[in-house]
Amino acid sequence: MSDALDLDQLQAQLELKRSALTDSILSKLPGLGGPAAAASSSSAASASTSRLQESARPRQANLGVGATPKQQEGDSNGSFAKSRSAADVRLRGALSAKRKRWQDEEPKAATLSDSDDDQTSRTNAIVAAKKSKQSTSNGAKSSTAANGKSEKKDPFAAKGIESQRASQNQPRIVVLDGESIDLSKLSKTQRKKINKQLKAQQEQQEGDDERVPQAAAASPASTKPPSASPVAAAAQPAPAMLNGTNNSTSAALTPLQAQMLSKLSGSRFRTINEKLYTTASNEAVRMIDAAPAMFDEYHQGFREQVRSWPKNPLDRIVELFDSSQANGSGPSKGKGKKKAAQQQSAASSQEAKARFAPGALVVDLGAGEGGLAKKLIPKGVKVLCYDLVTTSDGWVRKQDTAAIGGLPLPGFFAEADPLGLQTRPTGAADGVADVAVFCLSLMGTNWVHMLLEAKRVLRTGGELIIAEVSSRFADGFDAFIRIVKMLGFGLEHKDASNTHFVLFEFIKLSQRDHVSSLSGIDGDGAIDPENTSLDELAEHGKTLLKPCIYKRR
Repeated sequence: MSDALDLDQLQAQLELKRSALTDSILSKLPGLGGPAAAASSSSAASASTSRLQESARPRQANLGVGATPKQQEGDSNGSFAKSRSAADVRLRGALSAKRKRWQDEEPKAATLSDSDDDQTSRTNAIVAAKKSKQSTSNGAKSSTAANGKSEKKDPFAAKGIESQRASQNQPRIVVLDGESIDLSKLSKTQRKKINKQLKAQQEQQEGDDERVPQAAAASPASTKPPSASPVAAAAQPAPAMLNGTNNSTSAALTPLQAQMLSKLSGSRFRTINEKLYTTASNEAVRMIDAAPAMFDEYHQGFREQVRSWPKNPLDRIVELFDSSQANGSGPSKGKGKKKAAQQQSAASSQEAKARFAPGALVVDLGAGEGGLAKKLIPKGVKVLCYDLVTTSDGWVRKQDTAAIGGLPLPGFFAEADPLGLQTRPTGAADGVADVAVFCLSLMGTNWVHMLLEAKRVLRTGGELIIAEVSSRFADGFDAFIRIVKMLGFGLEHKDASNTHFVLFEFIKLSQRDHVSSLSGIDGDGAIDPENTSLDELAEHGKTLLKPCIYKRR
């Protein structure tokens, strides 16, 4: 109330000054001034002063020039009564209404002060909490910026994202047309297309299952002789229906879908290929044992890769077993006796090779799907195939080719003397294989052990044929040839004419020739033939052949 009283006093003083200013202005105006006007104005000013001091009522600030307050009831001064106008009446009514409104609001403000205080305190608490949170977040952001690390705002959302990513990274293998497809490595659009194909394949299979009993019921058994029932059953259109199913499924693929499946199989091939080249052979065996379908996926992708090569290395090795196309049997230059002498020397050298011996035994190490055996056995050559799995068609048997002593063939090996420089004990078994073949199969990081196992099963004078990708020889072929010679082989021929692979022909030396050949080998100092081990040879082999890794797309 003290603030309100002070305001009324200030307004009263302002009114006095305005009245005095008004009188001074009126006294100077022509026709309105004079002593009577001055006396009336002075009397009006004194009456107004006494009235305002008694009532302490506020006066509107925008009171017109020359206007005087309305005369109160009981006032004996007639000057105020004469000077009242319509504007003064309106001003008095407005001031009275304003004063009444102030008087009504004061008790309401007193009654609502407690609730206002509560709301104010609650509002202040909320504002303070927001300010503290903002300051905390700003401090965290500044500290995060200083540390250079991003901070997770919502730990629950972060955990949800991590779990979602983990579930997406888990392999989701489905089989489509006999091919295993990992859905976790596909985009959302690709997954939708694969799922549509799976649904169509499932519906097709269900339709085939329904048609087979109907076909069996439609053909009455009474019309068939009992003896002819097995033949007739074999002649039933079930295989044709199966082929028709495969054809319809393959025909249902659009060119875009076929291209996507091709890219998918290529990606799977590159992943498996990288794993085989960058791990030891025992790790590769465990990987294929866990997922045998990888073996077929790898060789399917391998066939697609080799298809673009100028020549398949397997076909080049098959040519070596053809006496008309073997090395040294090509068209001889010269005339007459000179040409005949060249042909005779070539024929004699071919007859000396172990692969042309009657009943020659070939051991294909890393045979894949047994392609070499399928091409040589019809020509009368005996071939044994070994790889990471036993194939369902019986051509290939499972065996880790780097496990020395693992092949079911006779042969002697002493782990204390890995190079075989010492004299073998009496009665030690000799090797029986005539040829050992590695066709792009020196894949494990312990590929030196594979060569030692091949040496164990080869007879003296047996041949070691190696076809390997050219890009693996980073420092040239000399270092590779040197380590193979150190193992007990002699180089017979090297063919680097192909742009994609190199073909080596080695021959197994006798123990005496092996020891004498070491003096002629220019060693690099990394391996001491007299004092080495299997692990040291394997580690040295890692530096000689680079892994054959295809670019990821």
